[in-house]
Amino acid sequence: MPVPEWNDKIVQALPEGSIVINATGMGKDRPGSPLTDECVFPRHGIVWEFNYRGTLEFMHQAERQKAERDLTIEDGWTYFIHGWTQVIAEVFHTDITGERLALCDRLAR
Repeated sequence: MPVPEWNDKIVQALPEGSIVINATGMGKDRPGSPLTDECVFPRHGIVWEFNYRGTLEFMHQAERQKAERDLTIEDGWTYFIHGWTQVIAEVFHTDITGERLALCDRLAR
């Protein structure tokens, strides 16, 4: 939805344990978050930031509520680096796991 206050209402109506995902591109392709700073995430919820670069406002909003709301926050970077290395592994017929994966993660950051 184009109005962050509307998105806040939707998120705040979710039951405990819900997953809230930012797949809008906001925070990566353009600044901002689909939510306002006043939005309250569902208690015991999972917050997944699909973006893997950029200002990541959505993820930072969740981080500010992590302890109070008992949130699990998933960073899009983890999934980006995993997918990227799996393609490289397929193309070059090599295994990218363990320390090799950790090295690729450090180098890419």
